[in-house]
Amino acid sequence: MVAIWKSSARSGALLCALVLGSTVLGACGNESGGEQASDSSSSESTTESTGESPSETPTESEAPAEPATDPSNGLPVCEDVWVDGLDLPKDYTACSQDGEAVKPVKKMCGFGSPMIIHDDRFYALRGNRVNDVGDIATSEQFQSALAACQA
Repeated sequence: MVAIWKSSARSGALLCALVLGSTVLGACGNESGGEQASDSSSSESTTESTGESPSETPTESEAPAEPATDPSNGLPVCEDVWVDGLDLPKDYTACSQDGEAVKPVKKMCGFGSPMIIHDDRFYALRGNRVNDVGDIATSEQFQSALAACQA
């Protein structure tokens, strides 16, 4: 009986993660879907003509630069961390804005990880894509993601 319960809990957490991921990625994918298609086709034509391996280009774009650090408190600068489409660092705890530490709002998810919210407009799970929704209070995307997270 315990094994069945643990399996159900894992399945629930996995389902929640998949729903949250599809909500987040689905909303973001529509904005840049056209660009991705054109980027990959131009990358293929460049690869064929120059003979470069296709894995070189994605590696460069997948590794964004580290956010600038505020020397007064050692924290990453908020405007460098909270950028729509970039990944929130896995070890994120706070950021610096105008020399002051800014702690995020956290909403616990059903699978144990918190959804991190910044400036009432950005949200992300640690290690996942940052989403800029303008105003979380009125954003259907945010409300759907939060509901899936907390399910």
